Amino acid sequence: MTTPALLPLSGRRIPPLNLGPPSFPHHRATLRLSEKFILLLILSAFITLCFGAFFFLPDSSKHKRFDLGLEDVLIPHVDAGKGAKNPGVFLIHGPDEHRHREEEERLRNKIRADHEKALEEAKEKLRKSKEEIRAEIQTEKNKVVQEMKTKENKPLPPVPIPNLVGINGGDPEDNDIRKKREKIKEMMKHAWDNYRTYGWGHNELRPIAKKGHSTNIFGSSQMGATIVDALDTLYIMGLHAEFQDGQRWIEDNLDFSVNSEVSVFEVNIRFIGGLLAAYYLSGEEVSKIK
Repeated sequence: MTTPALLPLSGRRIPPLNLGPPSFPHHRATLRLSEKFILLLILSAFITLCFGAFFFLPDSSKHKRFDLGLEDVLIPHVDAGKGAKNPGVFLIHGPDEHRHREEEERLRNKIRADHEKALEEAKEKLRKSKEEIRAEIQTEKNKVVQEMKTKENKPLPPVPIPNLVGINGGDPEDNDIRKKREKIKEMMKHAWDNYRTYGWGHNELRPIAKKGHSTNIFGSSQMGATIVDALDTLYIMGLHAEFQDGQRWIEDNLDFSVNSEVSVFEVNIRFIGGLLAAYYLSGEEVSKIK
């Protein structure tokens, strides 16, 4: 048996070095911009889903969560401390820090009871029709009128008139001031007469269009807001004929038994304030009754 001859090293064929891409898969250390965008979109959708699931929990669970948190804010408590007689008892902040856990629980129960009562009253109101609500309002008004009639009618105190410097008998001594005051009174008379002509009974007057306007902060009903609001000014300025004209409209037409959205602030300062001021200045019962 013969052994194969060995070729010299120079005669061997060495395979060439492959400089192309490797045959095995290569993993990148970074992501493309489009891939980053897709991942960010998925993450945003997941976060939105989590928040949405939290806020759209059933009403009972959500109510318990927020109600208990609110109670902890309204009724804070602190530990009595190690040196206290009852270390396990909680105390409540306030002028009297010796009320115990029982007082805290009593307040919590009262909050819960008041909350449930308010919810039941609101649900009961929503079940009623407009006619039933108006009937209840009218009943309450009649009750108030009867209570006012049973009370002793005491005379109104006189309106105090301060003694101002430079004024004699209600009229300023300075001629220039008198002219200015008469001009202001003339402007008030001009505004009232135009409202009387073009917007009588409406809440406001549109002076350029020369027509009444009632859809505003006083509600969509014709409540005569300008009339009620101007009564005390008319009386103070000595425009008593115009004052009586407004009082007659209020007695015959002003009715608060309407279902409308209004501004509580404006109703307080204009309707309630206007009627109280007119009653205080003139003493006429119609303003007090209204």
